[in-house]
Parts: sequence; C-alpha cells; structure tokens
Amino acid sequence: MARFLNVVSSTITSGTSTSDIDLGAVCSRVLVMNPAITSGTITVHVSDSDSTSGTYYPLYHTKGEATGDSETATTAAETSKGVVFDIGAARYIKVVFGASQTAKTVKVRGII
Repeated sequence: MARFLNVVSSTITSGTSTSDIDLGAVCSRVLVMNPAITSGTITVHVSDSDSTSGTYYPLYHTKGEATGDSETATTAAETSKGVVFDIGAARYIKVVFGASQTAKTVKVRGII
C-alpha cells in the first residue's frame, strides 16, 4: 500500500527552477501540484546525493517503441494540474520549467 508524505511547497521567484526540495524520505513517485504557468513544460530533476548538495539530473523513462531507448518525463502545463512522476528512488528533487516563471508556488507530495 502506498504511503503519502506531507505536502512540501517551494516558491520560484524568477527563473526556470525551484530550489532543492526535500521530500522527507526516499520516494518512488512524486505528485507535483503546479499552478498555471506562463508557458512551457514541467519536469522533475533528481539529486545524485543523499543531501541537497548533489548534482541534479533530468528524469528519463524507457520507451516501449523501437525508436530511441528513453525520453524525458515531462508534462505540458499552462493550466493548474497535478501530475505524478515516477522518480525511482529519490529524496531530493527540483521542479524545472521549460520557460522562465515569476512568483509561482509549486506543491509536491512524495509517495513511498
């Protein structure tokens, strides 16, 4: 049975990325509840470390088609919506936007 962690908020004041987000435990999935954004896409980057000081990498997932072996895990989101991303086994993430944003608060909830 899935266990849902507390909601964590992160505000992006300008630019294309939230600050480091600590989900509170290693999670296999994360629910990203994003506000309406200016334009672009939303993706999740995961840390290679057990702290926020790591390097962050974009998520990819394997594809079932013969062309290419992976693709970025992303969603287009110009309206408010919640999206679940498979993040493997990560605790520290960043939410990254495809276009610069101002004064947006993103809420995330880790799923174990």
